[in-house]
Amino acid sequence: MSFLFFNILFAQNTKKVSIQFNWKYQFEFAGYIAAKEKGFYEDAGFDVELKEYKHGIDIEKDVQNGISTFGIYDTSIIDNYDKNKPIILLANYLKISPLIFITKRDIFSPKELKNKTISMSTFEFKNSSLKRLLDKFNIKQEDINIKSFGSIKEFMDGKVDAISAFITNEPFILQKNKIEYNIINPSNFEIKTLGESLFSSLSYLKNNTRNIKNFIEATNKGWLYALNNKEEIIDIIYNKYSKYKSKDALRYEAKKIESLMLLDSYNIGEIRQDILSSQLEEAKKTGKIDKNIQLNQLVYSLSKYSKNYDFSKDEISYLEKKDKIIMCIAPNRMPFEEYKNGKYSGIISDFMKFFEKELHIPLLIYPTKSFKDSLDAIKQKKCDIISEVISNEKRKKYLDITKPYLTFPLAIATKNNIRYINSLDDILDDKKIAVGKDYAFSEFLIKKYPNKNFILVNSVEEGLDRVLQDEVYGFIDSLTTLGYRLQNSYFSELKIAGKLDENFDLSIGVRNDQFLLYSIFEKLVQKLEVSTKHEIMKKWISINYENNIDYKFFWKVFIVLIIILFIITYRYREVLDNKKKIQKEREKLREKNNELKKAQIALEESISNFEVLLDSIMEAVLVFKDHNCIDINKVGYKLLGYNSKDEVIGKNLYHHVHDDFVVTLKELLNKDLDFYEIELVKKDGTIFPALVKDRYIYLNNERVKLFTIVDLTELKNKDRLLFKQSKLASMGEMIGNIAHQWRQPLSLISTISTGLKLKIEANLDDKKESIEFLDKLNSTAQHLSSTIDDFRNFFAADKRKEKFSLVSMIEQNLVLLDSIFKTNFINVVLNIDKTLYVNTYKNELTQALLNILNNASDAYKEKKTVEDKYIFIDAYKQNNSAVITIKDNAGGIPENIIENIFEPYFTTKHKSDGTGIGLYMTYQIINEHIYGKIEAFNCRYSYNNRLYKGAVFKITIPLD
Repeated sequence: MSFLFFNILFAQNTKKVSIQFNWKYQFEFAGYIAAKEKGFYEDAGFDVELKEYKHGIDIEKDVQNGISTFGIYDTSIIDNYDKNKPIILLANYLKISPLIFITKRDIFSPKELKNKTISMSTFEFKNSSLKRLLDKFNIKQEDINIKSFGSIKEFMDGKVDAISAFITNEPFILQKNKIEYNIINPSNFEIKTLGESLFSSLSYLKNNTRNIKNFIEATNKGWLYALNNKEEIIDIIYNKYSKYKSKDALRYEAKKIESLMLLDSYNIGEIRQDILSSQLEEAKKTGKIDKNIQLNQLVYSLSKYSKNYDFSKDEISYLEKKDKIIMCIAPNRMPFEEYKNGKYSGIISDFMKFFEKELHIPLLIYPTKSFKDSLDAIKQKKCDIISEVISNEKRKKYLDITKPYLTFPLAIATKNNIRYINSLDDILDDKKIAVGKDYAFSEFLIKKYPNKNFILVNSVEEGLDRVLQDEVYGFIDSLTTLGYRLQNSYFSELKIAGKLDENFDLSIGVRNDQFLLYSIFEKLVQKLEVSTKHEIMKKWISINYENNIDYKFFWKVFIVLIIILFIITYRYREVLDNKKKIQKEREKLREKNNELKKAQIALEESISNFEVLLDSIMEAVLVFKDHNCIDINKVGYKLLGYNSKDEVIGKNLYHHVHDDFVVTLKELLNKDLDFYEIELVKKDGTIFPALVKDRYIYLNNERVKLFTIVDLTELKNKDRLLFKQSKLASMGEMIGNIAHQWRQPLSLISTISTGLKLKIEANLDDKKESIEFLDKLNSTAQHLSSTIDDFRNFFAADKRKEKFSLVSMIEQNLVLLDSIFKTNFINVVLNIDKTLYVNTYKNELTQALLNILNNASDAYKEKKTVEDKYIFIDAYKQNNSAVITIKDNAGGIPENIIENIFEPYFTTKHKSDGTGIGLYMTYQIINEHIYGKIEAFNCRYSYNNRLYKGAVFKITIPLD
């Protein structure tokens, strides 16, 4: 009777809900089936009905109208978002949509679908990635013959030209029946859509905010179980739900489904905000959705309904008893905050109003005249919190300070005639710099730059006025404050001369006797969403934030506290009958104990030796489980700037990845690469290049991901040093060229000047003849000056790309080498497209070409038997690239070394004649700096009816 009562009571506590699938029972829905069959939904308080798709069902409308509680479909359903009956995405399981067109063999492009018969459902034609693909190619309903979806047999029998299908299903049937087909995948045409997603109506969500998270977690748990126990779930689907598909077909589908979930990069159920954000923007541009709809209205995890500050019972009890929170502020610090005529305004005031709304407790201002008065007031316990404070050791004595909720760079304001200031090191020590009195960042700057002449001022106005009156060189404050003040009061007189490296971090300060209040505000700050910050900042500062930046917090820590204490009390029975037998048993026990101790010592030594071995290797080694670090060697935590492995363990996989490389790493993890290069960030914020290799291993019977990391900083520095060496080597060769080129002009100058002098001394000078001699002197001097300009331009540093004519650049190179080529009787044959322009680093390309031309000249010196010496230079356009070829007739490069010529320090010359870095740096310039391609090979050719053999260097430069 009591058992029956318990079941009735339990049934009353479970919520009856339903999930409408978008197709037949199959492995695509394995996670939901596993969650139901294994009791995960029941444990979460739900009685779930799983509804198979039937012809004519409109899944989105059924969910909107409450016919089904939840629906399954890809994210293209947002294209028909209805503000009156909004839906909301709860989770996404297939990170790539499996929906495709399967077509006959002669149909390759979406354009070829026109006037063809296509089998697809009405709902798919209205809401799917296939519909978006047809729209992209301007294919309308009247352009195709849509036949209501039946089965794959229609395609196999040739009754339709194309059919909507899942890449996880229909290809298996076609391959089994040896039917030829093509696939048109929307993702290949930049139609990116997330696959199977769980959604519900916003009205249901509002009434069930406490339970919805449990439902999502139960579904995620079901998917995890299904993926780890595929055969068991396949048996359940086949035996209990549907024999629509064979077990082999279900196995094929299971493998494909797992690959589409991208589990190496994303957690189960996680929604890819980058793709969804792009899809939303596309829908807005095409007018399918209201332009005011934001991502947080579509995604549960980003919405206000998902917020959970996890307040403890003590914190909740504290808030229930607290009827108000007294707050001190900086009363005259716009645009941050201001209290004037009883009105509180500014950036920080909006943040405080947000916190007030979240807590449902009023924040009342304790009026003060200055920020210093506010600090004194909170010391005297007259207020509970202070709205803005920069952390330092002095304030920590009486305040508990939260993590920063706002960060701004410091900047310096000066008069308009001052040049740009990159850092405080650019300012001479005798210059006076004003900073705010009682500001924490002022104390920090004074300590960091002890030689600078800092002047303390009482307010922003005083600091800026003293700059205006030339009493100080500049005034330092936050970039926001200075921008606001200059725009309103000093627009034409002062300017922001530079942004400093130091930041202005604002936190909330709480009285140190109010620990629960501090804990509450700490949670509020940590859960503060980026979108909320952006909305507040837009009101005060003209900053354009990109909506598609994906700021993810990967702090999902799995803490399993399973403490099983078995207290077993044994009563010793008195056995006194046989003392010898007891003694023998004790001796055996001692022997076993000694053996165990020896084994324990050996095991500890083995573990210690392994750790020593791991710490002795050069690479950093990190081990991750579920995207969280579980172990790291000594090299690893030292490389990242930590003192112990405990500081790193528990941190997320992407914690030390530079923001620009997070998405790149996610993509790389899904590729089977031997290694790859990304940028990492140390604890102190230092960015460094790293070579990374990852692979899966099994550790204690658990599948974990092992990363090995090598710091490339030193190698990158060596590359830069090699570049400098190459430049110096080129400079030596160029100086030799200049000296050679100057001998004849200098000799001419000497001859003319000596002749003039003798004629003047002998009174034999002729005015007309003297003028002619002087003209020759001037012409020769101009030639020398031009040579100097060419030399100086060659060694000028390239700071930016420029567009220039290839023929002009090559002719300048030949001018620099003209005397050397003439001395060695080398003829240059040009065949250059005079209309060809490139946009790249001119001087770097010049250096590369000079290295090749000098090598050709040296080759002729070694081959003294060559009679007619030629260098052929061709330049032409090919496939949207500029191609430059340099060819000689010096006999070519030996085949046994031609593959090594671009390696550093490889040379065939005597050590006194060559450094071996010329061609290496040429390769680096073309391939790494210009992003082009260089290759070398030998060839035979004829010229002027004679056959020659020589080396060819081919340079390809992209024109885009």
